[in-house]
Amino acid sequence: MINSKIISYILGQLLFVVSTMLTACLGVGIIYRESVWVSFGIPILISICLGLILIYLGRGAENAMSRRDGYLIVALTWTLFAAVGSLPFLFSGAEPRISAAFFESMSGFTTTGATALSEIDTLPHALLFWRSLMHWVGGVGIIFFTVAVLPQMNVGEQRMFSVETTGLKMSKLHPRIATTAHWIGGLYLSLTIACALSYYLCGMGLFDAVNHAFSTISTGGFSTHTDSIGWFHSPTLEFVVMLFMFLGGFNFTLLYILVVKRRWRPLWDDGELRTYILLLVGMAALCATMLVLMQGRDISGSVRTALFHVTSLITTTGFTTEDFMKWPIALWLPLAFITAIGACAGSTTGGIKIVRLLTIWKVTTREFRHLVHPRAVFPIRVNGSVVDQSLIRTIFVFFVCYFLLVFVGTILMMSVGIPLLDSVSCCITALSNVGPGVGYMVGPLDSYAPYPDFALWINSFLMLAGRLEIFALLLIFVPDFWKEN
Repeated sequence: MINSKIISYILGQLLFVVSTMLTACLGVGIIYRESVWVSFGIPILISICLGLILIYLGRGAENAMSRRDGYLIVALTWTLFAAVGSLPFLFSGAEPRISAAFFESMSGFTTTGATALSEIDTLPHALLFWRSLMHWVGGVGIIFFTVAVLPQMNVGEQRMFSVETTGLKMSKLHPRIATTAHWIGGLYLSLTIACALSYYLCGMGLFDAVNHAFSTISTGGFSTHTDSIGWFHSPTLEFVVMLFMFLGGFNFTLLYILVVKRRWRPLWDDGELRTYILLLVGMAALCATMLVLMQGRDISGSVRTALFHVTSLITTTGFTTEDFMKWPIALWLPLAFITAIGACAGSTTGGIKIVRLLTIWKVTTREFRHLVHPRAVFPIRVNGSVVDQSLIRTIFVFFVCYFLLVFVGTILMMSVGIPLLDSVSCCITALSNVGPGVGYMVGPLDSYAPYPDFALWINSFLMLAGRLEIFALLLIFVPDFWKEN
């Protein structure tokens, strides 16, 4: 039976996280002397009042949570955050369409980085900061973030954490989830500070440095400028951005072991990390070679441009310095491939995740070996550990659901007049939480504003599905989920 009271109580508590975020943005607006009292004041009041109402409805809640409650809380939390997060765009007049404002907010919290806004440079500082702050909180995970900053919410923290990481077995640094959240959160904050400081030293202004640090470490991709990182025209800055995007694609458990424990061996032994580096370097080399041979570019510029965009796409960050739709057409499919795959599990990136791809590859090669040695037993090992058959089955189901969502989403997008290439691209980039499109209507530097409302709602759903690893969202649509037994 669904425990509606505990769900209501926790959602009410979580809404105070949103009101705190909105208040911080209001403060930024006041510092820059902007008229943002309506843009953020009303959303703050709405968030607080709604939170108090939900807490009141959840009074006397039993201190117990089922797995179904956990799934519902996570799905409703992300949806509620996106709904409240859309209010500043609506009240400021930056985006009059509800669908586009919700799309922008969902893109922010899910760290997708796709935007429905056309003139980013003209937005108030408070609204720019709000976009980046959504990235930063969404990158580490709303539930995960809340467990770290609100230790009094110890009700069902294991349930909520496990739901947000459905389908992947993430290593815990401590038996208590709250302690793990604090350690990972501390590392996340430290990386953000180091990133912002590095950007500042590379010539960014303080405001730009902080906002881009939020977007980089969360692998989100929102920028304070329409031209993204290309606006700064700084090769040095591009290499620094590459470094922090690359770190954002790491499994944070491994990153903790490296930075805090100062142990290198686990990194080298991690098959997913080796595959991540191999894919990144190999794809960058392919792109650079094609740019030199087919477009006659200089070698150093081609290497830098290729490495930047491959790192940006594989980490699902989405920063750009130029329109890669002008690259050779032969590169579009490889770029779409790394866009769909993403980086490491346990990172802030989206996508299928390399560990799943690695597992599928090993299962495939095992089947060929079975054809030669039908009686032999070949266990599947990833990072030295045998992968359970139930997990292999889950991974295969994940792949089926992923491509089924892309297929259905493409059909729905085409039904409202969007070309095939744009439809497929939008569905992949939304589901993988990447942002930049590969299409004719919306390219890497374009806004999603021309898309009709229906297409924006479809993409918002796909962004949420991708951020919740698909299962956590689709499960609530299964009839058996609502049955008592």
